[in-house]
Amino acid sequence: MTTRTLADGDTDMETTHWGGPGEDYRLSKISAAAISEDNGIGAPAPDDAAPVWQPPKAIHSFPWFEMVMTVIGVLGVIGLTLYMLTPEATGYFALVKTTLLALIPLVIVVGFLIRIDRWEPEPWKTKISVFLWGAGVATLSAGILNTALHHNIAYSTGDAQGASALSATFVAPLVEETLKGVVVLIVVLVRRTNINSVLDGVVYAGFSAAGFMFTEDILYFLRGEAEGTTNLIVLVVMRGIFSPFLHVMATSMTGIGLALALLKFKRGWSKAGIVAVFWVCAMGIHFLWNGSASYGGGWFLVLYAVVQVPAFIVWSVLLLRATRKEAEKIRTGLVPYVRTGWVLPGEVTMATDKRSRKAALKWAARGGRDAKKAMRSFLANLASLGLDQRLMAKHGPDPARIENDRQMLTEAADNRREFLRLTSIAEQQHDVSKAVSSRARAA
Repeated sequence: MTTRTLADGDTDMETTHWGGPGEDYRLSKISAAAISEDNGIGAPAPDDAAPVWQPPKAIHSFPWFEMVMTVIGVLGVIGLTLYMLTPEATGYFALVKTTLLALIPLVIVVGFLIRIDRWEPEPWKTKISVFLWGAGVATLSAGILNTALHHNIAYSTGDAQGASALSATFVAPLVEETLKGVVVLIVVLVRRTNINSVLDGVVYAGFSAAGFMFTEDILYFLRGEAEGTTNLIVLVVMRGIFSPFLHVMATSMTGIGLALALLKFKRGWSKAGIVAVFWVCAMGIHFLWNGSASYGGGWFLVLYAVVQVPAFIVWSVLLLRATRKEAEKIRTGLVPYVRTGWVLPGEVTMATDKRSRKAALKWAARGGRDAKKAMRSFLANLASLGLDQRLMAKHGPDPARIENDRQMLTEAADNRREFLRLTSIAEQQHDVSKAVSSRARAA
């Protein structure tokens, strides 16, 4: 097959034949010297139809990490409710009204995150636990710290109004971006095999930021409601229309830094350095918005139009472009699985082409909800396998990822068997029903 070199040095297939650098790497690295026989992987020759790979028995582990993080997040939400959102203090109608208003930007933001996460979606249980951290723990902790530091500044300067501007501009970005980013660091440490692209870091950071934004919007809207309808409208416009992506855009920088540290860098100092750089970027984005709102005066709209809107456009375009490139990375990474017989070429297309994916899910739905669920899981597993393969082709074998990929390959085979079984049953039932109807009409 022929290849072409991309700007970043990667290779891309120009023909429809399967094979390429990924397969050469796999065949050279999967050997007795590289991976022990304890892993159940043999050393295939190039002409073998498939490697000598004994899939392990399925391991059904309880998601303790997600459960613990969810409980912590829920406790944070409860604490926030008791501390700041008591219905007796705010009024039930006002609380419901502001919550519904806060749902509007939340739906927009989460919709965008789901879009960039569509090829290799992260587990919902992990995303929900991260969201709850942002909505509960991060917001409650930030509220306490920001308030305490604001009072300290006010007491030190004797200027309450000036203290509000100072704390919003310099304190809030540091406190909030740190608290939102901590949970992404925890995910990277505990669920490191979940992270196989920079987009994964963006998604987890985005869900943490979305939770924070949602709760903070409710708090601000409640304050505006108490001060009058005009103030509420101004806040809804400022937070729901002008800046719904502020928190996600800022915290995504921390997610990018943590993902790069995990995937691209080997040395401890370089990992810490890249995380620090992107963490500062996160605070810088937050600082720019808060600072322009606090000190910009009449220049706020100019700064918003000239700096912040273009920055958001660049950010969103780059993420959408990365999403499109991710499909190609998955396709390239699955080449060895096709060459060795584990995956069919048509299945690669199903996992990396929007129309084929939609058609596959529609076809599987004929077998019922379980068949469609199995197909969705099958496609997600293929995507993860492809990204992991490409990642290890560039940066070398990773024992934890190899073990995780063995489990995913087994699960993918089970998924395939399940949706084929269920769709076959559905087709048989359809044929029987059709035959009975024909006989009934003949009679």
